[in-house]
Amino acid sequence: MEKYFKWFLGLGLIIRLVLATVTYHSDLGAFAQAGRAIVGEGKWLSFYDTMLTPKVDTVFNYQPLAYLIPASFYLPFKGIVLATGDLVKNRDWVWSSTSYFNPLLLLYKFPMMLADLAFLWLLPKFFIDQKKKQLVMLFWLLNPVAIFVSSMMGQVDIIIAFFITAGFYFYQKDRPFLSVLLIALSALIKPAGLILIPLLALHYLTTHRKFIPAVSLAFTGFGVYALGILPYLSSIAYRQYALFAEQIGKSTYAAISIASGHDIPWFFIAYLLILILVWHRKLSFTTASAAALLSSLAFSHFHPQWLVWILPWLTIFVISKEDYFLYLVVIACWFIILLSFDATLHLQLFIHSNLTLPQVLRGSPSFFEIVQLARAGLIATLIWIIGGVHEAN
Repeated sequence: MEKYFKWFLGLGLIIRLVLATVTYHSDLGAFAQAGRAIVGEGKWLSFYDTMLTPKVDTVFNYQPLAYLIPASFYLPFKGIVLATGDLVKNRDWVWSSTSYFNPLLLLYKFPMMLADLAFLWLLPKFFIDQKKKQLVMLFWLLNPVAIFVSSMMGQVDIIIAFFITAGFYFYQKDRPFLSVLLIALSALIKPAGLILIPLLALHYLTTHRKFIPAVSLAFTGFGVYALGILPYLSSIAYRQYALFAEQIGKSTYAAISIASGHDIPWFFIAYLLILILVWHRKLSFTTASAAALLSSLAFSHFHPQWLVWILPWLTIFVISKEDYFLYLVVIACWFIILLSFDATLHLQLFIHSNLTLPQVLRGSPSFFEIVQLARAGLIATLIWIIGGVHEAN
């Protein structure tokens, strides 16, 4: 493997660079337009309000760091961002109407691609054995979910995944406050990380038997999140579109109906079960966190890029346990689910592409059942993670 590692490294980089210049999703337009307001116009604390102006035709429905982090990387390119930042979400290529690639996309995707490649530094730190260090890097280099999120969609979920995984690493290194800080920062991009803060505090309490530090960890995590959103609470646009964004409630859609108008979300059931297992020291913090994040997805019609939140943990886990079949199952389920979405999330990601899946396939009952099977596969994976009780402490 060592002999060919550099070749795989080069291949992974080339794949990312090429795909970054030939693919575009409308979500990238939001980061470009926010970047123009933040970098070009200096609206670091008021960029949400630009949604109320006619020139901005997209919605900023993520938390502040989702836009501030990319904008920070755009700072050296202020002139370019001012000139091209008004990308629109409907493939209005203001700089080219015929080209099927554009290197300018590298600028807007660069922060996400950098977070993606940063995993090549972070993931090996979870291993001592040199072969496993290289293997985890190889897995990540060719990880289709990571490539899709960072280089094709250009989505900030890859940055969320990095913050959360770095939080796992520092927790294992007995630096819980740095860990909870990183997790809180991930929540300031999208609030999924908030569900990990109680898990961290509870796990620390059960393993260290120190009540005050455990409570302090919880207050630190939620306090960092509160401070992060505080400057934007006065913005009507922020409160309407981002603070209580519709997608936040997706995890609670699937539920058990116990009476008319009384439903118990499956996510709540799974999350409370995970808390109980942590209390009884049946799950490690990292495994419990992965299960909690997966439970927030498995019972919902989740966006395909969200699965990247747990992919670093899954990659570490399968290499540690040499259980590669689990990895292949999750990737296969994700790919099938991806194809069930609108073509703008797969075939039409390529610039000017109008390709779609054949109607005979999209309208086939068999295809629908395969998608259902794939979604069930993620729920089965969640049950396996929770029920396997692979590690404690």
